[in-house]
Amino acid sequence: MKFENEEKSINSLIDSAMEKIKGIVDSSTIIGEAIVTESGKTIIPISKVSVGYVVGGGEYADLSARRVARHFPMAGGSSGGMSVAPVGFIVESEGEISFVNVENKTLYQTILNTFNAFINKVSKEKNDENS
Repeated sequence: MKFENEEKSINSLIDSAMEKIKGIVDSSTIIGEAIVTESGKTIIPISKVSVGYVVGGGEYADLSARRVARHFPMAGGSSGGMSVAPVGFIVESEGEISFVNVENKTLYQTILNTFNAFINKVSKEKNDENS
């Protein structure tokens, strides 16, 4: 009978913790609030959320105590962790939408992305001059 109460309290602990995690991690944690700059660009931050949760326990008593008692002494514990890491930004400018990746960038990727942005800007300016 006592074991059933302990099991219910452990389940209650897990349920309570999961509900609190759901409250912390809502959609605004992953897709942030839009920011509008003075130049009219809209920037939306994008993040990655990682959550880990562990629960453990066991019954502890020597063999003679287990034979005499109808219930066993129990010990338990739980722990959890959460991290929020930026992944990038969605940028809207003059009707064009782009994604700026900030996750795990190497120097090579940064140079390549800057070069591609420069080429796109130059080709857009040439197209505007020809129009």
